[in-house]
Amino acid sequence: MEFHEHLHSIGTKEGLKERKLQKAVESFTWNITILKGQADLLKYAKNETLENLKQIHFAAVSCGLNKPGTENADGQKPRRSLEVIPEKANDETGE
Repeated sequence: MEFHEHLHSIGTKEGLKERKLQKAVESFTWNITILKGQADLLKYAKNETLENLKQIHFAAVSCGLNKPGTENADGQKPRRSLEVIPEKANDETGE
């Protein structure tokens, strides 16, 4: 952005005149706008990814899947099985 402030004088110094100078400034401004948008999207994606990683970590800790030596001060929780829990079979009477 600092470069953008001096772009007009730099273009003049390089020999750009009226139309070409205006076109160069507009092009540079457009490119900066696009890059800012992409940077914002990357920041958002990074923050979302970090939040997802935190949730995965907390889920692993709560299920006891964390590595030995990384337990919380609460002590080690028993490890649960990841087997499917069968559903209760109900008859047609709704019981």
